[in-house]
Amino acid sequence: MSNPKVDVVDIATKQLTRLKDNHIPVYGIMGSHDFSPSNKSMLRPLISAKLFKNVSKPIWDTDENYPLRLQFFEDEKTNIKITGMRARKRGVELEDYHQLNLKSLEGESGTKIFVLHTMLNELKPKDYANMSSGPKSILPKNFIYYAGGHIHQPVPEKLRNGSYTIKCGDSLEKKVVYPGVLYPTNFRELEKLQYGGFCIVSGEIPGGDLQVRYISLPIKQINTIFIDANNKSTSLVKEILEQEIARSDVEDKIVIVRIEGVLSSGRPSELNTTDIIDTIKAKDAYEVLINKSQLNADEYEKIFIDSEETNEQIENRLINEHAQKIEIPQISKEQLIKSIHQILASLGREKEEGEKVADYDEEMVDLFFDILNIKLEEEDT
Repeated sequence: MSNPKVDVVDIATKQLTRLKDNHIPVYGIMGSHDFSPSNKSMLRPLISAKLFKNVSKPIWDTDENYPLRLQFFEDEKTNIKITGMRARKRGVELEDYHQLNLKSLEGESGTKIFVLHTMLNELKPKDYANMSSGPKSILPKNFIYYAGGHIHQPVPEKLRNGSYTIKCGDSLEKKVVYPGVLYPTNFRELEKLQYGGFCIVSGEIPGGDLQVRYISLPIKQINTIFIDANNKSTSLVKEILEQEIARSDVEDKIVIVRIEGVLSSGRPSELNTTDIIDTIKAKDAYEVLINKSQLNADEYEKIFIDSEETNEQIENRLINEHAQKIEIPQISKEQLIKSIHQILASLGREKEEGEKVADYDEEMVDLFFDILNIKLEEEDT
């Protein structure tokens, strides 16, 4: 997020300061959660304090077809040149790639690394089918390594097995690495991944192969309790759950409770989430997460949500589905989907200090009209 909690900022600042004191520079770009239309990202003070170097610096020139150029930042110790494309919410940065002057990037001499926060079609896992992505052709060639972000699982998947080698002659997509998250961020990721990590890339430069090594961070153990509620009453589900909790070793662990199925009697609300959490925390669990999204009562209409989908994937899928049902004259389905994403991204625009509410509201309305290409007829004077 562009403005995280103060305690998170405090921890991050202390660790970045340690790196600076040891003469280890930190390079990066804005991710989709760092982006702020009002430029109020928390990265600003970190950059001002020289704790973080933003390597995504666009320059707009006179080229009508490809006006976007990127600056390079040269590391003093290695002479490696680094540049990259910052992200925007909901993949809107894909529009920037289409204006990117690739020739200027490809023609730059020296050893180069490109940093991105965009998923590539050719590398996208099936679980992320609804994630916005672009073809590998949006990236410049002639870079030794492409440091990727955004997706929350490692790509290639074999990365979690330890390490692998990027050879000089490898194709572009084989040089793109997504290390995934430092630590799982939601219920699905905790259950599937268990832990996160990061990559260390090293090798003989220039001209040598690169070794990509995955460093796992199993900070807390995960304990999953699964209850099949099919054709069971809420009282029976409670009884089974109590037995599972009693026999489980949960001390200092993150406990995931997943209850699925169609109840024969009773309602999902009768399985009180607070009571379940209190019972497990009484056994000194570190944290408790409960998922009842796939729990239904037989008397209700069943509405299913794929538990494997992220919030972003659910959002993209629902927007696409509903856009097909809406007819707006002179607006194609593709334009409508794009406009909805732009509106959602614009909602992140915060009110500036000292800005009047009425002025802010008027600007937002004008912005929405502009996105939807709505022209208001002027009143007769």
